[in-house]
Amino acid sequence: MRKLSLLFLSLIFISTAYGQKTEFSAHLNSGLFSFGGESATKSSIIIANDAGSNYTINPYGTQKTFSYGFSVQLQRITTFKLLFGIQTGYELLRSNVNIDDVAGEFINNPTSATGQTTFRNGFITVYPSIGRRFIFSDLNIDLTIGPELGLNVISKEKGEATTNNDIFIKKDREINPGNTDFRLRSSLTVYYKYWGISTSYSHGLRNYSSNLIVGNRERFSRFFRIGITYRI
Repeated sequence: MRKLSLLFLSLIFISTAYGQKTEFSAHLNSGLFSFGGESATKSSIIIANDAGSNYTINPYGTQKTFSYGFSVQLQRITTFKLLFGIQTGYELLRSNVNIDDVAGEFINNPTSATGQTTFRNGFITVYPSIGRRFIFSDLNIDLTIGPELGLNVISKEKGEATTNNDIFIKKDREINPGNTDFRLRSSLTVYYKYWGISTSYSHGLRNYSSNLIVGNRERFSRFFRIGITYRI
């Protein structure tokens, strides 16, 4: 991935001899994040124990949840309106699962529960891209595509549930961050003068269940963004 980023940067600087300008922009975005694949789930179970280290069996939720991030971008526009850019930033991505049961040692064992777990993951992202600019009067429309690298720096699950016999279970624990997430991303940005509105979609290719040896083994990230941008 590092070599790929260097290649895109080289293309940006090579195009300087033939291009018109280089743009710098700042981006704020929010959107809906979730996990997809056979192992991702809408509901799960909390395991409760005396040590207090309660956890969700499967926190990789299919329920789309509000997430957000920010980034900066360097982009070169050539004479032929080709775009070569690289974007880097930070995103806090969240997914939810419903809790429908609790397992553990209880005096009166519950038969069901209601609650929710939120799974938070923080990523430092790098997005080298290539694309084209279309100009319509005062509007600039940028279409780009490229690979996206997400370095997972923090993972945390937080949630609570109440059983049918009124036992309250709460959990808030940090998890060792996973490996780097690798995604394919496409973006559309519409500028009017300095300001713009952007949308993008990232489709994860890294399988978060690759280390499992039984059952369904597919969990992939999915993130749809919308945001604002300011360019110089």
